[in-house]
Amino acid sequence: MPLSMGVLLNAEYPATQLVELGQLCESLGYDQLWYTDVRLLRDCYVGLAALALRTERIHLGPGVTDPYSRHPAVTAATIATVDELSGGRALLGFGVGGGGFRELGLSAPLPVAALREAVDVVRRLLRSEQVTARGKVVSLTDGRIQFVPVRPRIPIYFATHGAQVTKLAGEVADGVLIANTALPAAVAFYVEQLREGATRAGRSLGDIDISLRFEVCIDDDEDVAFGVMRRRVAQRLINGYPRLEFLERLEVALPDAFLQLAAQKDARELDRAAALLPAEVVERTTLTGSVERVTRQIRAALTSDVTRLTIRPHAVPGGSVVSVLQAFAREVMPRVGHRP
Repeated sequence: MPLSMGVLLNAEYPATQLVELGQLCESLGYDQLWYTDVRLLRDCYVGLAALALRTERIHLGPGVTDPYSRHPAVTAATIATVDELSGGRALLGFGVGGGGFRELGLSAPLPVAALREAVDVVRRLLRSEQVTARGKVVSLTDGRIQFVPVRPRIPIYFATHGAQVTKLAGEVADGVLIANTALPAAVAFYVEQLREGATRAGRSLGDIDISLRFEVCIDDDEDVAFGVMRRRVAQRLINGYPRLEFLERLEVALPDAFLQLAAQKDARELDRAAALLPAEVVERTTLTGSVERVTRQIRAALTSDVTRLTIRPHAVPGGSVVSVLQAFAREVMPRVGHRP
């Protein structure tokens, strides 16, 4: 079967440029567009509304929201509004969050319970139920969406590189975005977690849209592309510190000097931290380099259970994410071909 394509755009683009990128992605055959929901960046749902009104086919969702910074009941009403604006094209991405949490004094306790409870509340509200819930994290008293949603069920995806959340995705989600994993053994591990969760719920892997989600920089100058992604991976690891257990499944380790800088979370030290990052960390978490090299990386990571590839594009200095989006859709995907 052919692989589907999705795209994740960061909330860094002015509205006009965001809409242009969304229209381009639609024309290139991407059928999902995820837009980051990060505190203190451009608002995710305003961006999704703009995209909903200026696109026709591509499915749209937050990539991803969380059950802590916005109450799941509010999320349910908001995503139902996006679904209404888009004519039934909304998706809902959930994760445990992180960006901006420190600045706002937020924490993310009991992530598995929080996600399970959030999904339950959202789905019941979308069915126009009046909901009272007393969970470990999510509580609601007599909540009801005050309009009739276009659809009583909007597909829910989890974005994760955690084992327990992946297992929960197999149990309750419609899809999963397995993040930053290009090592074949690690992909197989996550698929097995999905299978275990699905089996527990009486489901099969065929019920779940399984996407590998990568950050991507495609350029013939592989050294320059690698430099871009090395800095980006360093930034992502610093933001995620100390929750870096997923690196063990990628069979890589970070030097103590990098971890010391990560603990400081000082943006001024990013270049220094990037220089300390081992090359294999970049190679096993991103797609980087020429079309041919990126194609080889994908082929190595794919299993027959993977149904989709989702990319977050990064441009080389002086370049544009437009060329990355085009190269992936027009050159990489035809070379990758169908699922194994």
